[in-house]
Amino acid sequence: MKKYIILFSVTFLILAVISMSGYMLSGTAASVDVMTVKPRDMDNIITSGGKLQYRSGRAVKAEYAGIMDELHVKNGSEVKKGDPLFSYYKIDDAYTALISEYSGIKDAESLLSAAAKYGNSSDIINEIKKYCQIVQINSPGDGKVTDLSLKQDDIFTKNTTVLKLSEEQSMEIPLNINEAYIGSISKGQKADIVFNADRTKHYSAEVSDISDEATVTSGLTGKETTVEIKLRLDKNDDTLRAGYSAECTIVTSTDKSVIVLPYELIRSDDEGDYVFTAEGNIARKTPVVTGKEYKDGIEIKQGLSENDTVITGSSDLYDGQKLEINERTVQSDA
Repeated sequence: MKKYIILFSVTFLILAVISMSGYMLSGTAASVDVMTVKPRDMDNIITSGGKLQYRSGRAVKAEYAGIMDELHVKNGSEVKKGDPLFSYYKIDDAYTALISEYSGIKDAESLLSAAAKYGNSSDIINEIKKYCQIVQINSPGDGKVTDLSLKQDDIFTKNTTVLKLSEEQSMEIPLNINEAYIGSISKGQKADIVFNADRTKHYSAEVSDISDEATVTSGLTGKETTVEIKLRLDKNDDTLRAGYSAECTIVTSTDKSVIVLPYELIRSDDEGDYVFTAEGNIARKTPVVTGKEYKDGIEIKQGLSENDTVITGSSDLYDGQKLEINERTVQSDA
């Protein structure tokens, strides 16, 4: 009997030690960092990628159908206002009226089509040159020649764009914006630009142009309907080169005084989303209702107020746990 009493006493002592140890462990303070919540102004953004180019200047067109006579420039040529660009043989109404008497051809476009389809084209070109007047086209302004693809003796139709003059002093980035988001884009909106060539630098730009037409483009997720916009850099930089890849962030609007937390602070269970706040030196499980997503976090619509203290530096917490607070910070404005 004495043996059983001793065994019972030892067992009770062991259980008491275990119970006391558990109680002591449950009272152990968790080492955490905390942050005081402050409402912030948050930007709504659209991000897209594009290529840097010289600002698209004016298109230089041939007013009449014709045959290229002489090119005074090439792609990349820098010109001043009044400099000669090209000359061409003008196929005007008088000439087409003349040949229509014996050929049945009624306009310049039909003549050019026939030249491409029948006979020796050089003979037709030389025949046209005998009777057509040469027109000289000079530069309408300063710029750099781009998009020139014609060469001597090439034939072209009325109002063909022969070349473009880009303004080298100004650079821009064309972007294709999905039709679902184009409604939030307007001229004058600011954008932040980072180039892959040097991701430590940020450049400022603004929306300078929005196309009147939508087009179907191919992307990573297949075909989509997009609208082209252009971002014009506020300042040039001699280190930038046309063709550089750019990551563009357009600020479409700003929401005022929003409580926002980093995504990693939001936890979830069967009851919904929650965060841990510090009530003095005690952890409290605080239910929250989340809202709009931003680049740097998510909106807290309900559950937190200004100056609440959110625990940031611990993952293993429970409601009512004692806290040892290491560092206190105040959430800075966005």
